[in-house]
Amino acid sequence: MTTQFSDETTVPAPSGPSRSTRAGARLLRGREPAVASVAAFLLYGALSVIMWRVFYSPSWDLGIFTQMMTRYAEFSVPIVDIKGPGFNLWGDHFHPLLMVLTPLFWIWPSGLTLMLAQAALFAASVWPVVSLASTRLSVRGTWLLAFSYVFSWGLLNAVTAQFHEIALAVPLMAFGLVWWIRDRKLPAAVAIALLVFVKEDLGVTVAVFGLAIWLRNRADLRWAAGLAAWGIAWLVYSVVFFLPAFNTEGQYDYTGNVALADVLAEGLLTKIGTVGFLVLAAGIVGLRSPFALLLLPTLAWRFVGNVEGYWDTSFHYSAVLIPVVAVSLLEGTRRQEREFAPLVAAVAAVALFSQTHLNLLWEADRYRVDGQGAVAAASEYDSVVTDIRLLAYLAPHTDVYWTGSSADAEPEAVALRPDDYGEEIETWAEDRYSGDWTTVYDSGGYQVVVRSAGATAPEAADG
Repeated sequence: MTTQFSDETTVPAPSGPSRSTRAGARLLRGREPAVASVAAFLLYGALSVIMWRVFYSPSWDLGIFTQMMTRYAEFSVPIVDIKGPGFNLWGDHFHPLLMVLTPLFWIWPSGLTLMLAQAALFAASVWPVVSLASTRLSVRGTWLLAFSYVFSWGLLNAVTAQFHEIALAVPLMAFGLVWWIRDRKLPAAVAIALLVFVKEDLGVTVAVFGLAIWLRNRADLRWAAGLAAWGIAWLVYSVVFFLPAFNTEGQYDYTGNVALADVLAEGLLTKIGTVGFLVLAAGIVGLRSPFALLLLPTLAWRFVGNVEGYWDTSFHYSAVLIPVVAVSLLEGTRRQEREFAPLVAAVAAVALFSQTHLNLLWEADRYRVDGQGAVAAASEYDSVVTDIRLLAYLAPHTDVYWTGSSADAEPEAVALRPDDYGEEIETWAEDRYSGDWTTVYDSGGYQVVVRSAGATAPEAADG
């Protein structure tokens, strides 16, 4: 008895498993993409719901994107006061493709909507990768690859960093690479070309994709040249023209984050570690694939940046690289490595669990904050200053500002935790915004204070 692969090579079927095990394997054979995708959505969705319920917020980004989508849903320019009073987010990063998510906010305007949308997009990226794996690997190898992808530190950390624009890039990259390998060139080129509308730096990635497909097959020169020109053109347009046109300073804000002189001296061990983890995720043999070149643009801007968070495995910065390493593994794997390479990737994923926040699944109470009452009370006012925990909850209901960028704001209310500032929030607000303030809500560790003139406590404050 033999097991047949799509490239017409054969390997001996394993002997030894019990009859029930073999029956289970036969039952799942051909269903690997569906099972893995559903499992991914359940995992990522569970993490998203847990974070939302306990008010876990690692950064202000979910609040920013929630405020942006609220503006889009109102058919308005994305003025995102969380970044600063009157800040137009079109002057920050180039991500027009996010507009496709607007209908979700007509139905359910919430930061959780964005997190669940991201969970679905990441889960969708599992399908093409595992589908390709099922044609190139053994059953065991396919499941190992599926495990390494779904539980990769790049995707898990992106989920727990909450929402970012790269949510759209991950499935586009996965489908684009797999379609190209399967010789579906037009849909592949469209998927890859759309990356330029997800974030400005991905224009370079699109250009490098052109180089990669040319290295794979010199006959694809026209496709390669067209994609390279497309990627560079949109990079130049977004950075030189579009973003400065809407930026309050008339510039591209992130050139100041580049520190070429320090690239070798600062955080070198961290950067080497990040590269090493990606190599392991590619099963090592993935480096044979020209598609591994797609790692370089993202790693380049991260490693020449002077922001330490860019260098390591945290947050969302490696998410778009996970489809690249998985597909590179599949393309670079030879027959005798069809279980070894995915095993390396799976073991590496497990080894890096400690670098993720997977523990939220069973330790959520560690991070719990009682913010629901403060949200209800603060939502009664037209403009509110708050911390990163409450930004996304308040953004669909009121004009919300973040404490760190609200110096020029004139809020009607402030919702903060005295323990975070070492003083009563009335006093903090008086020092920061002048005037007299009155507490209208004080519970769960939060205080909501409002300007005294005409201040009344809303009914929500009683809870």
